[in-house]
Amino acid sequence: QMAAAGAGQYADCIGVHYNEGIISPTQNSGDPRDNYPTRYFGSMLSRALSPFGGKQACFTELGYLTPEGYGTLPGGFSWAQNTTIAQQAQWMAEAAVAAASSGRVRLMIVFNVNFTTWGSDPQAGYAIIRADGTCPACTALAGVLQ
Repeated sequence: QMAAAGAGQYADCIGVHYNEGIISPTQNSGDPRDNYPTRYFGSMLSRALSPFGGKQACFTELGYLTPEGYGTLPGGFSWAQNTTIAQQAQWMAEAAVAAASSGRVRLMIVFNVNFTTWGSDPQAGYAIIRADGTCPACTALAGVLQ
């Protein structure tokens, strides 16, 4: 609806969130939930941008949820129960590489750096600085963004 209303002519980039991944952003199949396009980095990006004729994306939220170090995820987030911190770090780095090499992404904001809330909305599970103070995703991102 935004594209049909002409929003693209006023946008520097198209805001996109990607925070439901439980597989590598390099994969385009294999999500155990289903094959809905937003489950996959590439098809989600294409889906978001296709109505805007050549505009780039600005990821205003890109993150991977892991309960490791916190416990069981609440029901609405149980889809990420088996994601590890190591996977979060690897996938964040892979997403940065995919975004940078795609030519379709102008900006990527990590969601999130250091939230500590753990409850019905487990924001701490997305944090790249983990409960123990380590940041495996920082190391992984540094390795690919040099």
